[in-house]
Amino acid sequence: MRLSHSLHRPPARRAPAWILVGSALAVCALGAPNEARPAAADTTPARGAVKKVLILQSFGSDFAPYTILSSSFRLELTRILGVPVEFDEVSVTLVSSTDPTMEEALVAYLSALVAAGRPELVVAIGGQAGRFAGDHRRSLLSMTPVLFTALDERLLPPGPLSPGDVAVPVKHDLQLLVENILQVLPATETVAVMVGSSPLERFWRAEMGRDFRAFEDRVDFLWWDELSTHEILRRAASLPPRSAILYTLFLVDGTGVSHADQRILRSLSGAASAPIFGIFDSQLGEGIVGGSLMPISEVSRRSAEAAAGILRGEPPAVDRLPTMEPGAPVYDGRELERWGIAERGLPPGSTVRFRHPSAWSLYRWPILGGLGLILVLTTLVVALNLHRVRLSAAERTVRGLSRRLLTAIEEERRRLGRELHDDVSQRLAGLAIEAARIERELQSAPARAAELHDLREEIVALSADLHALSRWLHPSVLDDLGLVEALRAEADRFTRMESITIELQLEVPEPRLSEDTALCLYRIAQEALRNVARHAAAATVAIALRAKNGGCELEVRDDGVGFVVDRRQGRGIGLASMNERAQLVGGRLAVTSAPQRGTSVVAWVPLRRGEAA
Repeated sequence: MRLSHSLHRPPARRAPAWILVGSALAVCALGAPNEARPAAADTTPARGAVKKVLILQSFGSDFAPYTILSSSFRLELTRILGVPVEFDEVSVTLVSSTDPTMEEALVAYLSALVAAGRPELVVAIGGQAGRFAGDHRRSLLSMTPVLFTALDERLLPPGPLSPGDVAVPVKHDLQLLVENILQVLPATETVAVMVGSSPLERFWRAEMGRDFRAFEDRVDFLWWDELSTHEILRRAASLPPRSAILYTLFLVDGTGVSHADQRILRSLSGAASAPIFGIFDSQLGEGIVGGSLMPISEVSRRSAEAAAGILRGEPPAVDRLPTMEPGAPVYDGRELERWGIAERGLPPGSTVRFRHPSAWSLYRWPILGGLGLILVLTTLVVALNLHRVRLSAAERTVRGLSRRLLTAIEEERRRLGRELHDDVSQRLAGLAIEAARIERELQSAPARAAELHDLREEIVALSADLHALSRWLHPSVLDDLGLVEALRAEADRFTRMESITIELQLEVPEPRLSEDTALCLYRIAQEALRNVARHAAAATVAIALRAKNGGCELEVRDDGVGFVVDRRQGRGIGLASMNERAQLVGGRLAVTSAPQRGTSVVAWVPLRRGEAA
C-alpha cells in the first residue's frame, strides 16, 4: 500500500506560489496533460492483482476527523479485497472560487496523475472533495467510478449520480447538538461555538447560525470563527457560569493557521472553564463530554464495503446508501466526573465510557486472592477456635474429674483416718491397758512380765503410728482450728521426725478460707516438706502464709542442694500433684531452684466469693 502526492495548505497569501511550484513539478514528472497524450492513454488499462485507488481529501489525511476515516478506510478495503491496493491521495483544500488559478493548477495536476495510471476508483472524502469531484466528474473523471463518502447530504450533487457512482452520505442534526447540551446541562445560558474559517467551515457556520435560531430565546451563542487560536483559548478560560462549548470542525482558525490534528481540542480541554461537547465519535476521549456523535468508524466501514463492490466490478444496487446519522448518546465518564454531571441526567440509552477504573476493576484478582486467603485463614481460625473450645471443654472435664478424684481421695482418707482413730486406735489403746493390768498381776513372774511389757510397748508404738497415720490421712486440726494451726502442727511433726529447723511466718486469713482452698494449701505444704526430706538435704526450711494480690500465697523455701528446673522436673508426681491442686481451685504454682541455692515453691490461690485474706 503506497501513500503519495498530498498537498497541504499554507497561509492564504502564500498559496499561489506553492500551487505553481507543485503543478510545475507534477507536469514535469508525469508528462503532458490528457489532451497532449495519444488516444490510447484513455483506454481502460489491463487490470492486474494490484488495485489503484485515488483518494481526494477535503483537507488532507492528517486533519481530524479525516485522519481516522481515511486510515480506517484503507485498512478495511485492503482486508475485504484480499489483494494489494495502491492508494494515491490528493488534497483539494486549495480550491477556492475566488481564485480560479488554484483550481486550474489542481485540475492539471490530477490530469497528469490520471494519465500516468488511471485509477480504478476515485474516493472523495468530505464536502469540499465531493464538490470538486462533482464539478469535474465529466471532464476529468469520466471513465472512473466515484465514491462520495463522509459527505453531508446537504452537499451532495443535486439529482441522480453518474452511472457507477455511489454515495455514503451523512446527516448532521445541528439542533440535536444543542438539545443534547441542554438536556445534560439544563441550566446552560451560554454556548460558545468553535468552528474554523475554511470555505467548508464557513458553510457550516451559516448552517448552524440558521438552525440555532430556535434556541436564541433560551441560550446566548458566542461565535469564535474569526478568532486566533490563542484568543480562543483565552476566552475559553474565562467563560461565564452556566456555559458550554460546542466543538465542531476546526481546521483553519480566523487568522488562516491550519490545525491538522486534535491537539487544539486537547489544549482547549485543558484551558476551558466549561464542559466541551463535540460532533464526531473520534473526539470522545480527547476532552469532550459526549452526546449523539457521528460514528466515523461506521462511515469508514460502509465506504470500504461499497468501494470493494465497485472494484470487483459489481454494479451498485443504488447510487445512495442509507444516510448515516448520529449514533446513540455516548459520554466520557472522566469528563462527567470532572464537571460534576450526574449519569442519571443523561438521555435514556446512553453509554458511558472511560470511567475512572474502580479499585475492584484494577485489583480484582489481588482482592479475590486476598479474600480467598482471608477465607482460608478464617476457616483455620474457626477450626482452631472450635478445637480450642473442645480442648477447653476436655480440660474442664479432666479438671472436674481430677477434682472429683481428689475429693474422693480426701473423703476416703477422712473415712480411713476416722476409722483408724475412732476404732483401731481405741481398740489398741484398750489392749495396751489390758496388757498393763496383766503385767501388774504377773509381778511374781518376772520373765513373763517382761515379755508382756514388751508386748505392751509394741502396742503403744503401733497405736502412736496409727494415730500419726490417721492425722496424715486427714488432719482433724485443719477442720477444727484452720490452716495456720494445721501448718504449725505439720511443722512440729516434720521437725521431730527429720531434725530440720522450720521458720514460720503465718498470717491468719480472716475470715477463714474455704475447706477446698485450705486443704489445697495444706497438701501443697505437705508435699513440699516431703520433697525437702527426700531430696533437699536442707538444714532450714521457711514456711510463709500471707495475703497477696487479692488471694492467699503459700511459700515453702529451703536452703538445700537445689536442682535445675526443666521440663523433666515438671513431670514428677509430687510437682504435678501440687500444680494440679492449685489449678483446681483457680490458682497457680511456681517452682524456682538452682544448684546449691535451694528451692522455693510458691502457691497462690484466689479468694472466692465470701473469702478474704
